[in-house]
Amino acid sequence: MRRLALILGTLFSVPLTANGVEWFESNSPLTQAHQRLLNNDLENMFTSLVEVWQLEHNKNIKNHLNDLLIQALTVDCGKGLDANALPSWISSINIRRLDIRSPGRDAYQVVIDAKSHKEINSLQLTQWVDKPLSGDTSFSKINRDNVTGNTISFIKRYNLNSKPEMGLYRLDISTSDNDTWSTWVIFTESKAKQTVRWASKDQWTVDKNALLNRFCPLPKLDINVYDYIDGKYKEVWSKEYESDYPTNLEATELSPDRYILAVSMTHLRWQGPISIEISQVISKTYDISSEE
Repeated sequence: MRRLALILGTLFSVPLTANGVEWFESNSPLTQAHQRLLNNDLENMFTSLVEVWQLEHNKNIKNHLNDLLIQALTVDCGKGLDANALPSWISSINIRRLDIRSPGRDAYQVVIDAKSHKEINSLQLTQWVDKPLSGDTSFSKINRDNVTGNTISFIKRYNLNSKPEMGLYRLDISTSDNDTWSTWVIFTESKAKQTVRWASKDQWTVDKNALLNRFCPLPKLDINVYDYIDGKYKEVWSKEYESDYPTNLEATELSPDRYILAVSMTHLRWQGPISIEISQVISKTYDISSEE
């Protein structure tokens, strides 16, 4: 009953009209999205959301669609939004959105990691309709998977001037032998349930802003230390935590020097077979003295 009440509360928080039509009296994609969410038909509910994102341009409707998808994530963290498997030549796809804050500068990135048995020559993420995400991009082949032995990781990185907007995006992938695959992706916007911030010069704290979704993995805390080597910053130490988060850098046996310390909190959800991560990153210079 509590989930039903929450959904109904979301249902009636939308304005009564959209483009002059009382949508709740029609069989519109928006009405269908509500009905399918109430019936726990998440896959078709997601299809209806895609249709509405393609049709509607009203800001209030956009916020409402965002709330609907966030509500759907409370069912199974997004695994039921798409029952279609990835093509046989793709083993996994991860989309990561990064909000990076360092002294005097904020930066935003979207990183697509596709692991494939074939050579991928194009990874493209565009905002509906055909709007390039950014002109500042990089594409690279990272490494061969040590587990399967025949899967290569291809990375497309978009550097952005601002946080990517919530809404509808299109992911297109093509290989050197002309295989292609594409899918719709919807970005949500909500306050992170757990965030990190600096508490002092050498310590950080984890703020718990809301109850976690029990169907999603626990947020991950990553600590990375970078050193400036041969004109580039290279990672020299890292550790990941899924609980019992530390609030300061543990003993690392790093030599005395000035480093860059980055602490990130990452929340993960799914869109069917695709994993989507949102990472909040804080970074600053970090000095290790000889006395330490």
